[in-house]
Amino acid sequence: MNCKEAKTSLITDTPKNLNENVVYDTAELFSKRQQDSLTNKIILFEQETINQTVILTVDSIPKHMNIMEFGKEVSNSWGIGTMEKDNGLLITISKYDRKIAINTGLGTEKTISDYECKIIIDSIMIPKFKENKYYDGVNKAIDSLFLLWN
Repeated sequence: MNCKEAKTSLITDTPKNLNENVVYDTAELFSKRQQDSLTNKIILFEQETINQTVILTVDSIPKHMNIMEFGKEVSNSWGIGTMEKDNGLLITISKYDRKIAINTGLGTEKTISDYECKIIIDSIMIPKFKENKYYDGVNKAIDSLFLLWN
């Protein structure tokens, strides 16, 4: 993954992903084993396709932003996706705000629509999250996204 700090940022609350983790679980929703499983799946997919995916969990987003704006700012700040293809995807989960977003780069949008992202959130992620099964919801969502994206 090619994550780079942006020169300018609209918000100062953008988390710093200095280790360029593809699963950055600041809200501690996943066990170490679950993080490793998601990381391996994402890295294998990136090696096969060069498409870049990151999962970010936070306790809450800045009060003056909605989760889509926050996700866009993080995606831009971290440099998710290649410059040439803009083929990034960020799943953001805000634990206490109870919000989920899937942000896609312009290249990714050609394959995965906002509507499809909404369906995945509503039909896969939210039902699992209501059962406190965050890993299951994200794992199945990634499977669905990767099928659409491949």
